Amino acid sequence: MSLRYEEHHDHPAERKRFIRGLFDSIVPTYDLLNRLLSMGIDGGWRRATVRALGDLRGRTTLDLCCGTGDLSRLLSRAGAAVVSLDFSLPMLSTGVAKGKIIGRPVAADASALPLADASIDAATIAFGIRNIPDIPRMLAELHRVMRPGGRFAILELTRPRNRLIGAAYRFYLAHALPVIGGMISGRRTAYRYLAGTIDTFLDPGELCAAIERAGFRDAVADGKTFGIATIITCRR
Repeated sequence: MSLRYEEHHDHPAERKRFIRGLFDSIVPTYDLLNRLLSMGIDGGWRRATVRALGDLRGRTTLDLCCGTGDLSRLLSRAGAAVVSLDFSLPMLSTGVAKGKIIGRPVAADASALPLADASIDAATIAFGIRNIPDIPRMLAELHRVMRPGGRFAILELTRPRNRLIGAAYRFYLAHALPVIGGMISGRRTAYRYLAGTIDTFLDPGELCAAIERAGFRDAVADGKTFGIATIITCRR
């Protein structure tokens, strides 16, 4: 269906360099990419992700792989003190310039967090975990920096279980999205790769198991919009 990154880049450090360069290259059309990948309904998913964390007023909340800050903005509006982290400096700079990142922007690797132990009350990651090649290390780092009892919410695009809906969505990702995204951005390969990661990523059950192996508890997956997206919540 898609460009399979893993066929040519097996080492996590190599994959990170590739992905950082890819995201740096699509900054001007990144927000549009999210609208296209989700068929325009990602805003509702993000709001549901924020609600899943409960009362965030005055709570230090880490938004991992924040991109240009769509989720960070909603977290700030909910009263959180937001740390917006991404390894792409152009993404962060764009988010700050657009007024979506108004808390503390941090340019860093999600698997090597420059944060003190037990310094975060809650955490999120939206549409980013499938691009992390060393998920166990990232989860271990997040476990380290979160305070006991803190909630963590993941929002990710997933594969619908319904065969007809799944087939239609795969066709959209494989054929329509790369053409549309490529025409707008001039980066068809990037859009093809990002769409293809959905087809090769862990299913929600596998991701919940990985989360609990990392020491989190009560991991629950909640499918949205026929399973096109899933919100996973857990506790530190």
